[in-house]
Amino acid sequence: MQRSVLHIYQRSVSGFLLFYTVTDFLVFFTVFCVTARRHRVRILGVCPMFDHVHILVEGAARKEATRFVQACFSSYAKELNQSLGTSGAIFRRDFGCAVKTGDKAIRTACSYLYNNPGEKNLCKRAEDYRWTFMAYAVSRNPFSEPLKLSRATLKLRKILKMADYLCSRDHYLRHVWLEKWFRDLSPGECQQLTDYIISSYNCIDYNKLLHYYGDSYEMMCLAFASNQGSEYDIKEDTVRESHRPYLEIPSRIRSLYGESDIKKLLRLDENAKRDIFTALIPHVHATKRQLAKYLRL
Repeated sequence: MQRSVLHIYQRSVSGFLLFYTVTDFLVFFTVFCVTARRHRVRILGVCPMFDHVHILVEGAARKEATRFVQACFSSYAKELNQSLGTSGAIFRRDFGCAVKTGDKAIRTACSYLYNNPGEKNLCKRAEDYRWTFMAYAVSRNPFSEPLKLSRATLKLRKILKMADYLCSRDHYLRHVWLEKWFRDLSPGECQQLTDYIISSYNCIDYNKLLHYYGDSYEMMCLAFASNQGSEYDIKEDTVRESHRPYLEIPSRIRSLYGESDIKKLLRLDENAKRDIFTALIPHVHATKRQLAKYLRL
């Protein structure tokens, strides 16, 4: 019997951004992994992009996958709304779902998912972008210095202990906790904590994923570098644009307004955000559409 994988694709309402900060990505990833374990689904990949998310689930029936997706996105929408001081739908009601049957079709879907950040000019190689989670297949700290508890500061050790406790209890992490933890740490420690959380919660079945590439991480990297993959069974938005401006906009906001908490500006009323939109236009490489999406206009 041939193996099959569900390629799931979910977009945001109005194209608004789903992720603004490292904290957002971590909240989503811990929600995702906790929910995947509760629903006992096997994950081959997840790629949260700024305005959409791709997921590969192996061997699950569509009904099971639907329950998992609805639970996951509902929980994250609640957390993001609370962080932004907003309410209402974050994700579109319907999500795309295509069945990929056979090793060749599955490898093509894997290439498509893991190369999505490269297609959006966020990286050159899939493994170089943290939020493909690909590098965690071979390392617990691919984007930070090795963590040695004996040399860690007392603050970091206490935070790691709290993270371990919450993970062991199958609790996803919330913005309020993460924001406090990051405020108390140095930049290097923040990178170590980010890697630690991802590695601790990670639900991606790398053994199953690598099986499609001869059980070799190097072969998988080579395959992704050689093949971008394709997707004809899911209707994506037709607008193809770089996502690099979404990395640039926060620094421009900080330089113009001296505000390090981007979400404070996102909580302003519509008129205030339109003034920010007008002020930012000459200073960013984003299109007007992208800037409007970022500011949730």
